[in-house]
Amino acid sequence: MTMNVNILSGHGTYTLLLHAEKQVTVTTGSLGKQRFPAGYYSYTGSAMGKGASLKNRIARHLKKEKRCFWHIDYLLENENVSVEAVVAAESSQKMECEMNQHIRRDIGAKVQIKGFGASDCRRNCGSHLLFFPDAENVDLLVQNLVTGFRSVSGVLVVQVIQ
Repeated sequence: MTMNVNILSGHGTYTLLLHAEKQVTVTTGSLGKQRFPAGYYSYTGSAMGKGASLKNRIARHLKKEKRCFWHIDYLLENENVSVEAVVAAESSQKMECEMNQHIRRDIGAKVQIKGFGASDCRRNCGSHLLFFPDAENVDLLVQNLVTGFRSVSGVLVVQVIQ
């Protein structure tokens, strides 16, 4: 699937909506070998640093072949894991923890791998990769993520890339 990330030029927060076609086992850097059940996942991150942009960060995540640096890189290189959608909001404020907590609290996602993507977490999220054990409808998940971004960030323009 080709996604056009060129509409995202600034800093901000994003959530990748992932699908594992079947259960996969992945060695994820410092977390070691981990099992990921089949189903939908969200991974929430930010692009806030000097030289970082949503466009470049998300484009990097969408590449299958890259040097693995973040925990998410190891999962995304698996052939059975795909990015189904990206929901992003441009902002000068880092909101990844707030959005991640919203996804857990209000959309019903669960921590599957403790510490995944949360090495710089400032709100004790447990993980920035969340699992939706009962989700079957990707469009409903995207709709819930957009609503979440708007309520958490106050940003009215939230970009969805599918």
